[in-house]
Amino acid sequence: MLYGIAAANSWQLTEIGRALDEDIALKKTVNRLSLGLKGFSGHETVKENYLKIAEKYIDETTVYPIDESEAAKPYSVAMEALHQVHDGSTGKIVPGYTTLEITALTHKTKTPLPVYERVFSAAEKEYLSQDAEVLKGLRYVSKRFGHGGYRVLDRGYDANIYMEYFIKSGEKFIVRVKKNRNVRHGGKLVNIEELAGRYKGKYAFRCTLHGKTIYMKVTEIPINLCEFGEYPLYLVVVYGFGDKPMLLITNCRGSGLCVAIAKLYQLRWKIEEHFRFKKHQYNFEDFRVRSLNAIRTLHLLVTLLAGYMALLTQELDSVISCVLRCCARPIPRSKKRAPKKFFHYELAAGFATLLRKATANLKAHFPPLRNPHQSQQLSLFSYSAWLRFADS
Repeated sequence: MLYGIAAANSWQLTEIGRALDEDIALKKTVNRLSLGLKGFSGHETVKENYLKIAEKYIDETTVYPIDESEAAKPYSVAMEALHQVHDGSTGKIVPGYTTLEITALTHKTKTPLPVYERVFSAAEKEYLSQDAEVLKGLRYVSKRFGHGGYRVLDRGYDANIYMEYFIKSGEKFIVRVKKNRNVRHGGKLVNIEELAGRYKGKYAFRCTLHGKTIYMKVTEIPINLCEFGEYPLYLVVVYGFGDKPMLLITNCRGSGLCVAIAKLYQLRWKIEEHFRFKKHQYNFEDFRVRSLNAIRTLHLLVTLLAGYMALLTQELDSVISCVLRCCARPIPRSKKRAPKKFFHYELAAGFATLLRKATANLKAHFPPLRNPHQSQQLSLFSYSAWLRFADS
């Protein structure tokens, strides 16, 4: 499957079947793949094999961006457990599925390595809630990689249930919060936006976002939340991202850490690049299988393929990375633009070009299961037994 997806740059079974180029009818290949995806049960084994390779890039200071995306299927009616999702590209509510992913950013290139993924639907019988699905992912990462690192979340996760989990687990978090939250400051209850308006920025710094240099000011304010008593938290107010300040709540302690907190939250955009790569390069939403287990299996395989691309970016000077980039034949980048930092598209194009030009397909690299000229007719005796019988 990974060979077919990489060669076809698609996860449509017909395109994968054409890339595999088997000695049977395309329809038979598609049926075989469809049945295999529907009945596949080795998700954890496949995931663990990948994580054994990826874990060497993860340590106690790794940043974990966490976010959800959607697989919109506005014209589908027969797929299993469809539910209503918000299509981010159109802004409409359409049938589809929700995907949750947690990535780990590498220290060398800040490349997102997927470490957890799940496709879920509110129409499933076993579905409890969105919070339960997110907590399941957080517990998985904590169990697999420990409680170190920084969990970075957008304002869609501004909920006490997540902060409570991080506090009880002893994990550091950075959450962007909404403007309607109330906090305790100086023994008084105050609206968070009103509190932020009292501070105009103690530290100034600049950063680059989408190729543009942005000048920002940031300050930190000690606060408490009523739900967690006297547990010390900090409100980090960031000016420069828009007309109104960006508000972050964190439990990272230390004087003057607000600039580092703002820069860490900026890295959350890396998971958006990961989502965009899967949707654009492999046409993520254009799958044609109906079973929910098949959809989950396909999503796992595409996510792992994106993960292997991310692993290759850690060694861009290696032979395989250089060959793939040469096969991709990228258009030279203008000197006026910022240097390229995301090489997934280049490597994926190189993989597809290399596999399409291969003179032998995948089956040529594995020994045949049987002699193609051997008769499948059952016999009572072997050929040698028949010779002995004829001589007697």
